[in-house]
Amino acid sequence: MKRTPLQRKTPLQRGNSTLRRTPLAKQSAKRKTEQAVRRKLVTRLLHERPRCQAGPLIITEQPGFRCGGWSVDIHEPLTRARGGSILDEDNAIALCRLCHDWIHEHPEPATRLGLLQHSWT
Repeated sequence: MKRTPLQRKTPLQRGNSTLRRTPLAKQSAKRKTEQAVRRKLVTRLLHERPRCQAGPLIITEQPGFRCGGWSVDIHEPLTRARGGSILDEDNAIALCRLCHDWIHEHPEPATRLGLLQHSWT
C-alpha cells in the first residue's frame, strides 16, 4: 500500500486563543470567607489547647517516639475529602508538627488510635 502525506484541503481558520484574557481568581469568595473563619478558629484552639493532644497516644503505639510537646497545628481526624468540615470544632485536634507528620505518614495505626477517621464511621 502506497502512503502519501496528508494534505490540508481547507486553510486554517483564525480562532479564539486558548489563553485566558483575564486570570482566574486565586480563591472563590466562599473559600475566602471560610478561610477567615478558619484562621480565627485555629488561633483560638491553639490558645486554648497549648499542649499536643496526640503525643501520649502515639507514644503508646510507637515506643521511643518523641512528641514536640507544644501544639502548632490543628488536625481534622475526618478530613474534608472524607466528608469532614474544617470549621467544626469537634473535628479538630491540636498537635505538634512531629505528631501531625506521624499521623499522615502512618494512616493505619493513626486510624486505630482515632486520629484519622474513615468517611463511613
